Amino acid sequence: MTLDVQTLSVVTVFVTALLGALLVFAGLQNRAVRAPMIWGAAYIVGALGLALLTTHNSAPDWIAITLANALVLLGSALTWAGARIFDGRPVRPGLVLAAPTLWLIACMVPAFAADINLRVVLVSALMAMLAAVTAEEFWRGRSEPLMSRWPTVCALLAYAAALLARIPATLLSPILQGQSVMSGVSFALLAFGTLLFTVVLAFLLLNMTKERTELQHKIASLIDPLSGVPNRRAFLDGANRLLMQQSLDFEPLAVFLFDLDRFKTINDELGHGTGDTVLQIFASTATRTLGSDTLFGRIGGEEFAAVLPVGDLGEAVAIADRVRRNFAKAAADYGTDDLTPSVSVGVTLGCDPALPVAGLLAAADQAMYRAKANGRDRVEFSEPEIADDAAQSKAAASDRRSWRQTPVRA
Repeated sequence: MTLDVQTLSVVTVFVTALLGALLVFAGLQNRAVRAPMIWGAAYIVGALGLALLTTHNSAPDWIAITLANALVLLGSALTWAGARIFDGRPVRPGLVLAAPTLWLIACMVPAFAADINLRVVLVSALMAMLAAVTAEEFWRGRSEPLMSRWPTVCALLAYAAALLARIPATLLSPILQGQSVMSGVSFALLAFGTLLFTVVLAFLLLNMTKERTELQHKIASLIDPLSGVPNRRAFLDGANRLLMQQSLDFEPLAVFLFDLDRFKTINDELGHGTGDTVLQIFASTATRTLGSDTLFGRIGGEEFAAVLPVGDLGEAVAIADRVRRNFAKAAADYGTDDLTPSVSVGVTLGCDPALPVAGLLAAADQAMYRAKANGRDRVEFSEPEIADDAAQSKAAASDRRSWRQTPVRA
């Protein structure tokens, strides 16, 4: 069997429709990511348009040319809409219909409708524009670490460049009147390129959706769902990285341990809903006070911790006291005359790169207990103990496990 242009076009139609169905199925499997449904619809609409293009010799021009190209353009526009939805940006239906509408209006002009070269130039320009703006949408979301995002941008830009190259080629070597646009080597190359692009893009879109789902699951496993800050596992991993960096920077590292005062009493007397709100207020207040780039996490029930480089002990204590005061002010409306939310803070300063995170947290814990014993709602400081080599090795090995079980404190 000889593979001619007509056969290649039919194969492209079936493959595009099949990939569209696969994208729709992927969207149905994971309703949290809506974009695959839109991309699947784009592929199916595009496949319908390509199918109508193959009827050029048997169907009226308004079906095989006007309607067919309008559907192909609509499919490309839906791909752009899916890219915006994928990155959480709104879509205006008028913009999705802009390119197909412009094509339909142009086809109503007799001189344009009768000139095959003008039709090729316009549809190529519109398709290239849609591919380029779709690439731009994916590029705008580049801050999200998805490996498939960059190949997708490159594939779309390459397709746009190929379509733009078709314009000067058409102007320099016009299609003769009466000659079918589907004849010749150039259309065969374009059909093959379209088939290849269709398959590659569908693979990249599916893979990007899969990466997004995996990233969401990974983030969910490292974020405390109530407070929205890193959980114990994420905090300890980050603290170990900061400690390793400290060995290169030789900068003092402050470790803060925050424990909400009388939290059990707040839960018992004011209700667990109020307790949850107080936890959320503390997390947001501490994050705002310390800065969003500071390592801060929830490591126990009502216990939080933070690690950040500081200049000296005075700076560390001042930062801890600022968190304490800001929280007392923010949570004042959620207490009573006899029970006001407050926090006790333990601070330690790590100047020895060999000291493990567990040792620093233990020192901060001792300081925090002293703050509790001295009346709560205060900041205390404690020097970390320097253990021998064997004890340090044992403590370092346990850093990636739970630091300790946090008891309920008054």
